[in-house]
Amino acid sequence: MAYLGCLACLPVPFWFSDIWLGGVLGGAGSALLAVPIAMVLAGFASRRPGWDAPAPQRPGADRALVAVGLGLVVSLALAGWVHRDFLMLAGLMIPALVFVWTWGAVGWGRATSLAMPIGFIGFALPWEWFLHKSVDLFLQEWTADIAVALLRLAGYPIRYWNDYTFYTWEFYVIVNETCSGMNLLVTLSMTVLVFGWVVQPSVKNRLALMALVFPVTMLANGVRVAVIYLMGHHGDQALAMGPWHYRTAYILFLPVFWFIYVVNNALTRRWARQRQGQPPDGGGGGSPPQSPAG
Repeated sequence: MAYLGCLACLPVPFWFSDIWLGGVLGGAGSALLAVPIAMVLAGFASRRPGWDAPAPQRPGADRALVAVGLGLVVSLALAGWVHRDFLMLAGLMIPALVFVWTWGAVGWGRATSLAMPIGFIGFALPWEWFLHKSVDLFLQEWTADIAVALLRLAGYPIRYWNDYTFYTWEFYVIVNETCSGMNLLVTLSMTVLVFGWVVQPSVKNRLALMALVFPVTMLANGVRVAVIYLMGHHGDQALAMGPWHYRTAYILFLPVFWFIYVVNNALTRRWARQRQGQPPDGGGGGSPPQSPAG
């Protein structure tokens, strides 16, 4: 069954490697690193204290393997007969297949310890290619709205030409697919997920960091587009479309991640204070001490 699963998976790696290596999208660098990063994370997971705890294998792994294998075959059939987008569904089945194999090989406990590294393999899929038709337009519009709001706040009489194009008589900006922020959103999601899993002890705080990714990314991208407009307004087309336009998509990652890092430190300090304030037995019931009368 394992060998058959590997053979069934072959069309999916060829599909997304063709998309990434073709250079169609900007997230190829981070996507191609997803599998090596997942392997490093698996090494970290194997060194955690709970790794050596006894974890007997479960017979349910065989049934789960059959179920996931059938799902993979069905999604590949739909990709061939209905639409190629179903290859994305087949790609999502690959981490599930790896998890079930791990479950059957080393037991449920170790498999759950490896759940995050295994799930991280999903970032190798071409999410930008799959989502750009349904998501990019919304990201373009929101980026334009943020940039327009910032410029109007600064006193510029910005007008809309359409939902993702704004202008004054001096200059105009079209927020196209490459400026939508999708690349930064995917890359930052990968980074914050790994960062939180490695350094953040609280699952609740990890989720809080992930929740920050979308608004912080959109705000940063809106600022970037607003600066592009200012360069064109006060300079010229060559200045606006020069190094700032092409390089800041990568440079912006540094201040955005620094903000996430600062928030993580604050959350960790609060978590540590809460842990120190708990009674040793984890209780908390009873009445607080009364102050003396008078």
